Amino acid sequence: MRWTLSPLVVLGALALPCIAQAQGLTPQELDRLSKQNLDAGAFRSLGAGPPPSTSYQSVPLHQPQGLWVCMSTDAYAPILAEPRRGSAVVGKSVGEVAAGADRAGFTSVLVREGLIGWLPTSNVRPYHNELNPRATCRVGGIRPNGVVTFDVR
Repeated sequence: MRWTLSPLVVLGALALPCIAQAQGLTPQELDRLSKQNLDAGAFRSLGAGPPPSTSYQSVPLHQPQGLWVCMSTDAYAPILAEPRRGSAVVGKSVGEVAAGADRAGFTSVLVREGLIGWLPTSNVRPYHNELNPRATCRVGGIRPNGVVTFDVR
């Protein structure tokens, strides 16, 4: 195996001994000055650290109307506006969906509050978590901004 050195590595290695010299000080002088500054307490105090995080606040969720079940689908599957092929795309799936009733080979999915989309029923399957096969999922609720949440345990 043949080793080659990058020109940047060579330049960096050549520059290291010169850094102290560029300031006009030898390494020994830099060490002495550093010790003097530490002994004199010449360091910058940033004050007390931030208080423990208190930013976590429970977000009030409300339950969607109707029966919605957590199901799996392929990530980034197009969610259609109507239960028919060629319909406009209103969103993309993220792997799990809140699935509702079936109609004409399509399953209704809750995209966000007030918007129901449709996926081909053949693309919707029972919930499965790749990282934890024993995990369960349920539709957690809807946040105030309309986002559907999932409770995975």
